[in-house]
Amino acid sequence: MSVIAGSCGYIAPEYAYTLRVNEKSDIYSFGVVILELVTGRPPIDPEFGEKDLVKWVCTTLDQSGTEHVIDPKLDPRYMDEVSKVLDVGLRCTNSLPAARPSMRRVVKMLQETGMGSQPKASKSDGKLSRFYNEVVSDQASLV
Repeated sequence: MSVIAGSCGYIAPEYAYTLRVNEKSDIYSFGVVILELVTGRPPIDPEFGEKDLVKWVCTTLDQSGTEHVIDPKLDPRYMDEVSKVLDVGLRCTNSLPAARPSMRRVVKMLQETGMGSQPKASKSDGKLSRFYNEVVSDQASLV
């Protein structure tokens, strides 16, 4: 029970009435992780109000568009690829378990996003990842 209690935001909606975990509920949880990576937000956040990350993403996409969902720290050169990954996350978190893809299909869709291809502009600038822009503060601390 402690594992489930610590999993808020990752549990598939159907668990509430089936109390069963299966491949489709694992796919849902994986989709939440994808949404976390793309949005830079946790699965549960007071900013969401009564919503979780999945509902927040869906609502924000409908009302404001993709640019308001994707983490601004992600490198803008990869927005097409990131948008495709966002779509994979949304497919995985479909409210209907039967409509969620298999994990084999998820892997194939992620491979097809092009995220594994070479960067458009290659330079070694000390970034943690070629997809992530580190925010650097111009305020220096004085010792």
